[in-house]
Amino acid sequence: MTHHNRFIIDNHSADSLALYIEPEGAFFPLAPGEEVSVSDEFTTSPVTIRLTASAKGEPILSIWPGDGEVRVEKDGVDVFDLLQRASESHTAYQQHGPPAFADPAAAADRPRD
Repeated sequence: MTHHNRFIIDNHSADSLALYIEPEGAFFPLAPGEEVSVSDEFTTSPVTIRLTASAKGEPILSIWPGDGEVRVEKDGVDVFDLLQRASESHTAYQQHGPPAFADPAAAADRPRD
């Protein structure tokens, strides 16, 4: 028999909270006031939430799946999609530099609509 859990992780602190999502081993920053939704479909072993701390003492909330499927979403979007987009943007920035409009001189020369 499949069981379903759904809960919200709400960062109600004044500092960012690092979410560590397993088994992918992905870190996702949760800014103050932000929240994520965790959906868990499992048979016998549900998701485990583990609170640890970094070497600097910063809190890390780890999400470990049980024997089923776990989905973590922010504003209805899977956080892995958000991480992928951020990674692609960072890679493009490293390869090509900032967009032309980030340069004030280039922005001044850009055609206006």
